[in-house]
Amino acid sequence: MENSKITIRQATINDHQEVTKYAIKLVHQHQNFNPFRFVEFENHEQQLFDFFAEEIINLKAVVLVVEVEDEIVGYSFTRLEESSLVDIAPAAAWLHDIYIDESARGLGAGKLLLNASIDAAKKLGSQVLILQVAAQNEFAKKLFEANGFNVATYEMMMVLNEG
Repeated sequence: MENSKITIRQATINDHQEVTKYAIKLVHQHQNFNPFRFVEFENHEQQLFDFFAEEIINLKAVVLVVEVEDEIVGYSFTRLEESSLVDIAPAAAWLHDIYIDESARGLGAGKLLLNASIDAAKKLGSQVLILQVAAQNEFAKKLFEANGFNVATYEMMMVLNEG
């Protein structure tokens, strides 16, 4: 797949089954990192399917797909979120999801998708782009830091009544 043609484009409703497939892979990746923090909900795949059907057409969100040789191998989901009194957070674009299939990693698709997501956040009118990354996801942390993201907060948790 070296020298493969990589394309980033806005998702259409025709892509939403593929987006859902990768979203559930992202859920499972996070559950493997920490099953106390990241949970799978009842009918999770159907809920994601319905969710992305709405977000693909949401004017305050951008769902992008990345294709290698015309096959979807990942996606990102960026959405403008309201300010939050509880989180002391401004209204801002959030990069909620970014995922590249294992088969396409190392080709530069992740960096291209991240750059396109940053551009999408700017087009949404946001002054900042915020994301969360699992503490165990060293590869993603390095990608984000290498592309200008800085740590703004640390989420911490304690498992109560384990076992």
